[in-house]
Amino acid sequence: MPAVDPTRLRFQIESLMAFFKFPQKFHHQLQDIFGFYANRTLRFGDSIPARPLIPIYGLPKPVLQQLEIDLKRHITADPEAALILADELWKDTYLEIKSTAINILESVPITEPNPILMRIDNWLSPDLDKALISQLFSMGTLKLQDDFLDSWKGFLESLLNQNDPKWAALGIRGLSEVINTPEFKNLPAIFRLTGPFIQNPQQPYFRNLKLLIKNMALHSPTETGFFLKQALAVSESPNTAQLVKQCLPLFPEDIRQGLSASIKN
Repeated sequence: MPAVDPTRLRFQIESLMAFFKFPQKFHHQLQDIFGFYANRTLRFGDSIPARPLIPIYGLPKPVLQQLEIDLKRHITADPEAALILADELWKDTYLEIKSTAINILESVPITEPNPILMRIDNWLSPDLDKALISQLFSMGTLKLQDDFLDSWKGFLESLLNQNDPKWAALGIRGLSEVINTPEFKNLPAIFRLTGPFIQNPQQPYFRNLKLLIKNMALHSPTETGFFLKQALAVSESPNTAQLVKQCLPLFPEDIRQGLSASIKN
């Protein structure tokens, strides 16, 4: 991996931006730049925390930062071309190029939700690498969460209603991000949507339920503790008690004691 020379990097990215409205050429040029700065010492199986399961370049941060800075200017000037470019980049097999497509969704100005919702619907799948699922929900949907929250929640509710529990797990994962938005105020709606899943937790969405409960507890530990007590009271599945037990450390001592008593009962 060559050292990053800021002057050379700026020139490379500026040359790349000349192809902004030519998606395939932009894609190939971006592959060349990322290949130039790739960390060739990385191999699958290396001991790296949260290592993605898809190929990665292992790029230095300045490369991605400079790309993001230059892209935003062009995205703002031509949102339609930006979305077409995002579709092209998403076809790639490497994490960083797919992440660039997600960054475009994060930055593109929209006046209605469908252009982003359509892409989230097309890109999302249970088999998608977890790192990309996390980025899609946390970054790719920022515009939806900021400006079209009802549309985004409606999309997530459609995932929860899927018969395949792996798709329902994605809906639960998305709801956990909704709770993190500064404007979020409707925790009872989350309780209503996720109550059936907490009352009968299945393995495909167990981990996502833990993340959801964590975010609910950070938002309002008292309301969340009461909600979990109700779930324990009506649940006929031993998995509910197991789930709540694993989440006990997320709560203050008084709520933790009350939940522990409900588990024993």
